[in-house]
Amino acid sequence: MGDSAAKAEPTPLDIAARVLARGPRTEAELAARLERIGYSAAKVAATIARCRELRYVDDAAVAMDRARTLRARGAGSLRIATELGARGVPDEVVSAALEESLEGESEVHWAERALERQQIDVRDPQTRVRAWRLLASRGFPEDVIAEVVPDVD
Repeated sequence: MGDSAAKAEPTPLDIAARVLARGPRTEAELAARLERIGYSAAKVAATIARCRELRYVDDAAVAMDRARTLRARGAGSLRIATELGARGVPDEVVSAALEESLEGESEVHWAERALERQQIDVRDPQTRVRAWRLLASRGFPEDVIAEVVPDVD
């Protein structure tokens, strides 16, 4: 009995489409996934190029969306840049996403907003250390924190 009903082996583009159907990925993330499966570097590069042509991948859109989300959750530029870099987003795209995520405001504004959301009053000397730690843990640059939080003794 013949095996005419056997399933065809999925192509790298089929796999890429399945991965991208679950959520947006950067080119680097998609390439890493295809490489882990065992596709050659040439097939991976060709698949990524085809996905770019079909507009299945768009590092700038992924970076901008993630930067906005993190910024809205109270993250600073250092944390956002680190996460985007870890996802393989090129430096120039990271810079553009950071700038756009500020929405015309300063980093200081976003740091103050993060403190307000946590109801931390930096005028109270007892909460200044807490404010500093919170902003540092969220990835705000030290010079921004120093501008927002009065000297901690």
